[in-house]
Formats: sequence, C-alpha cells, structure tokens
Amino acid sequence: MKYNITTYGCQSNEADAERIEARLRLLGHKKAASEKEAGLIVLNCCSVRQSAMDRVWAKINKYKKKKIILTGCILDADRKKLKDKVSEIWHPDEYFNETPIYSNKNTGLVPIMTGCDNFCTYCAVPFTRGRERSRPAKEIIKEVKKLVKTERKEIWLLGQNVNSYRSKKVNFPRLLKIINGIPGNFKIRFVSPHPKDFSNEMINAIAKCDKAVKYINLPVQSGDNEVLREMNRNYTREHYIKLVEKIRKAIPEIKISTDVIVGFPGETRAQFNNTVNLFKQIGFDKAYISRYSPRTGTLAATTMKDNVSAKEKKRRWNVLNNLSNKKEKQKIIVVLGPTASGKSGLAVKIARKFNGEVISADSRQVYKRMDIGTGKITKKEMKGIKHYLLGTADPKKVFTAMDFKKMAENAIKEIVGKDKIPIICGGTGFYIHALLGNMKIPQIPPNWKLRKELEKKSCEELYKILKKLLARRSLGEGGEKKIIDSKNKRRLIRAIEIAKFTSCDDKNLTPSISTSSQDVKFDILWLGIKKNDKNLKGLIHKRLLKRIKQGMVGEAKQLHKKGVSWKRMEDLGLEYRYLSRYLRGKISKEEMIEQLNTAIVQYSKRQMTWFKKYAPETKWVKDAREAFELCKHGY
Repeated sequence: MKYNITTYGCQSNEADAERIEARLRLLGHKKAASEKEAGLIVLNCCSVRQSAMDRVWAKINKYKKKKIILTGCILDADRKKLKDKVSEIWHPDEYFNETPIYSNKNTGLVPIMTGCDNFCTYCAVPFTRGRERSRPAKEIIKEVKKLVKTERKEIWLLGQNVNSYRSKKVNFPRLLKIINGIPGNFKIRFVSPHPKDFSNEMINAIAKCDKAVKYINLPVQSGDNEVLREMNRNYTREHYIKLVEKIRKAIPEIKISTDVIVGFPGETRAQFNNTVNLFKQIGFDKAYISRYSPRTGTLAATTMKDNVSAKEKKRRWNVLNNLSNKKEKQKIIVVLGPTASGKSGLAVKIARKFNGEVISADSRQVYKRMDIGTGKITKKEMKGIKHYLLGTADPKKVFTAMDFKKMAENAIKEIVGKDKIPIICGGTGFYIHALLGNMKIPQIPPNWKLRKELEKKSCEELYKILKKLLARRSLGEGGEKKIIDSKNKRRLIRAIEIAKFTSCDDKNLTPSISTSSQDVKFDILWLGIKKNDKNLKGLIHKRLLKRIKQGMVGEAKQLHKKGVSWKRMEDLGLEYRYLSRYLRGKISKEEMIEQLNTAIVQYSKRQMTWFKKYAPETKWVKDAREAFELCKHGY
C-alpha cells in the first residue's frame, strides 16, 4: 500500500517520522507521491498542543475511507477518543530504534533520548512518551558518523531534556565532545536543555567544542518565582539569571532564545510583569511564546483553574513578543573586490566558519558553459558549500539585473530557511546593489527593434540622441552627464529606450541606488579584499595565462558551435569579447593576450571606483583571519 506521513509538533517528531518511514518500508509499503494518492495515512501527532490535535481530527474526518495510523505524542484522553476512528495507534517506542530513512540532505536529526522525568505541571510529554530513556552512546556516534560521511552539514541532537542524557559513563557534555572530535565539516546543535541542571561542565563543553553552534534555547517559562513553583520547574528566577550570566561570560558570542508561557493558571498582572522585567534584564535574542491551554491529564489541568481570559493572554503575548521578537533585518555577508583578488576562496572559508551558503553575484558566471573564461569556482574548490546562481542562464539570452534580483531573493529565502547565513560573493557591483541596495530599476520592457537599430551606432552618436531627448526635460546644461556614462554603450541604449517610451523624469532614466540604512532591508556586513595595484596586476596576468592553458580558447569555440553568435560573444564579458576577435582572425593570439590583460586591469579599476562610491561601508581586509574577526562580532 502507498503511504503518506503528516507530522505535527517538534523536531523530535520530525526525527520520529524518518523512523516511521523505515518501519513502513519494512512492512512492505511504498511512499505515495501525494497525500491524495496514498491509501495509508500516517498522522504523527502532537498532543502537547490542542491546535495540533484539532488538525489531526480534521485529517481523520477528511480521510474516513482510507486506512489511518496514529502515532507520535498522544495523550490517553486523545487515544481513547480516537481509537475507534483509526486503524492502528503506534507508540513512539515501537520505532525509536529503527534505522531512519533520512529526508533532509543537509541536516541530520539524531534523537539521543526520549521521555521526560521532570513532570512540569502543564506538560503532556511524560504522559505521551513516558520516563527518560537514553540511547547508547556508541549507537549515537555511529549514526552521526554515517550522517557526516553523507555530507550532512548540521547534526541536531534531540531530547526532551538533553542535560539528563547518560549512557554508562557518557553524559551529555562528554557526548558533545566525542561528536565534536569526529572528522568532517559539520556543525552541532541541540534541543532542549533544562535550566535546573545546566552544569558548568556543559557550559565549558559548548565553549570548547568548535563545531558546536553558539546558540542555546534555554526555556524560562516564567519570570516569577511563585509561578515557577506552581509549574514545578525546580529553579528560581535568580538561578536562571545567574546561569545566563555564567553562559555569556564563558561564551561571549552566544545567542540565547527562550520558551515562555503566558496566562498560566493564577498568573496575576504583577507576576506577569516580573516576566516582562526578566525579559528586559536578559535581552533574549528570540522568544517562543505560548498562551497557556490545559492539557488533559496534566496536574495543572486537573487541579488548577484556567482563570486568565483569552483576551488577557493575547495582550501578554503581544507585550513579550514586542520586547523580544521585533522584526530584525536578515543578516547577510557580502564579499566583494576587484577581479582576481580571491573573493570566491574567501567566501567559502567564511561559509565554512560561520555556517553560510554562497550566492554568486557575477554577471558572467551566471551563464552556462562559460566556466574557464569566467573563472567559475569548481566543485572541489567549493569544499562542500552550496553555491547559487552559477551556470544558470542560457548564454544566447540576455540575463538582466532584475532576473538576478528575483533569483537571488529566492536563494536567500532558501538559505535562511536552513538557518544559515547568505553570503553574496562577486565583482558585479550593479548586481549586488540591485539585490541589497534598494535599487529602483525602471520597469520598462526591452524594445528589441529599437535596440537593433541603436546597436549600429557609436557611443558618440548614441550620446547625442540621448542629449536631444533629455533637452525636453529639466536637467539643465550638461545634466545628462550626471546620470549616464557616455562611453557605456549598453547603458546609453537603455537610457534612450526608457526616455523614448516614458514620460518619467531624469531620475528614472537609470537605476537609482539608496544605501540608507532605513531603505536597506538587510543587516549587511560588507567585506572587501584589499590588493595593491602591483600585486593585482600580477594576479590578473597569472590568472589569464592559466585560463588559456586550461582551454579558454576551446571553450569559446564550443560556445560558438552551440549557437552563440560572435556578436553575442562581444557582450559576454571581456574574455569572450577578445577571444571572439581572435577566433575571427581580427587579432593575433599575442595581441589578444596583451589587449585582454590591459582591459581586465582597467576593468578592475572601474570595479574599485564603483565599490568606493556605492559601498563606502565596506571593511577592506587582507586575509581570512581579518575577515573572521569582523564576522565574529556581527554574526
């Protein structure tokens, strides 16, 4: 039978889903392409939240005619209500030791324990998963090694209270150190710890393990001692504050988030204000805020009256949310610099060190089959770091700054969705600012007929045409010089195109750029590679000779063979422009090398002019060490 699994709840349930899938395969079932196609519906539940169980009920009613298996965290009360409406109910223990079928190519979810012995009065977990049980350390280490071998970049160690983990003589800090010692390029994350037994040993392990991400979710639940007592949290407000202080002293770069419940039974406004004051004192990087709802079977639901109104719970939620979760700008690192300065290599090093992925901002590397001539980074040089917008576009077609902006924005969403840092790397300043600098690009579609006519004219002729068109506008004498480069044919044609077909003012003839912090929607760290002129010239010449040796001429021949015209090749960057002239017999090989080398050096100077004008906030670095220091403070 074909199956479909729907998972609700936390990462422990997501990890369980990979084990449920393994069990289903062993039973002879096959994965369906969609929920609709499946004859077997598996609902991986979360009785911890009523909203999740409401969605489970909706699914059961929707698929009454299909076979349904319920599993995951299910309270006895929910189990009794649902047992006659489904075919089977599985307990998590039935598949906890199955070898998982991993669903994520980048992240490995590794349960290290299950169950909970804390019995917080509001929590259903001890009643759905039972008492604490730790997996053998050898088994966990074997699974992590397997995941690292298959190039997973993040390993998540999961448990309801990871502090309580113990396998013979191996506790959680020791397990963390063992996994940190496994060779490979990966990061370690874990959830969830408990403040009551967050030891000095654990703090030191996180501080010393270079693969451990310096981020902790440390649930506080309330900032009032009486409420904490009623919750059976077994620590005080003062203990929590001292613990955070110790963590921050040992790990200055640590990011700390928390979980908190508002509207717990009997919570007064004064008690809630103690939580508000705690938030102000600690300054969490993020908070996951829940409005209390009673869960059948828990002590709070049985013995305490849910006496805080829904309206008041919502108000309290808003207060804490405004304190801790004001929308922050997405952090992004930009690595820019002149051609041949070593941007790609530096971007890879930063990505490996700070858990990032790279978006190429190169107007030529974006094209397919243009690898040697553009100096496209190789798979080996990527060192396992995912790159975006390399070899994406057809060289026979024009790829615009707007195309880049749309695709790069999608790439940023994907990277951020993995909780990684987007790293924009390239020398095309126009692309970088189209994406990050709030650039206003005139929304006028290309007029190919006009462009064909204008292509026949020289820059001087085009400039005169533009000058006449602008005479009708309020630019004043010489105003056209303020908005266009008289020697840039492509931009002259575009400006004429816009001027002819709109009644816009002069400000809209070319893309305008704002670098004001109020206009820019990202929190950007601008890094530039510093090279002196003499060294850069040497690097440019050395790289050009290397590319010729690698087969750059043959690559240009193949491009033409695949349908890229000589005229189109003139627009595909300096390398292909001079290669096309050489291949047509217009210049000798020696002239090609000399002229191309000179043109690249001149281009590098234009790049620096652009960067200084439009990215004045760039911090120029000599090497990776200097870059790491700057990244460390901001990221």
